[in-house]
Amino acid sequence: MHARGELGQRGEEVAAAFLRARRYRILARNFRCRAGEIDLVAEDGSVLVFVEVRSRRSTGQGTPLESVDGRKQARVARVARHFLAAHGWTEREARFDVIGVRFDTDPPAIEHVAGAFELAGSA
Repeated sequence: MHARGELGQRGEEVAAAFLRARRYRILARNFRCRAGEIDLVAEDGSVLVFVEVRSRRSTGQGTPLESVDGRKQARVARVARHFLAAHGWTEREARFDVIGVRFDTDPPAIEHVAGAFELAGSA
């Protein structure tokens, strides 16, 4: 569905701008590997942040944040492990954030949950 991809891309643009405005440094967008994809990888100071961006036209199907279920969290965590290994950063402090972008308002409504979930298998 082309429209869905376009909506997701717009949401990622909004999320990246939101993070940059808060002094995050964007390191990667749409990092892909055999395990899947991570929308944004950023640095918040010394902390590596893996960001799942969820975009919605409205709240009719629930909030963007509600759509990041356990299966999606596990997939993002697997991709994060690949990213860390590929960069030799397995010892870096990392966290998972979720950013929900709703396009039923102008400007779009943004909800950012830092530390939204934990990397399975880490302390």
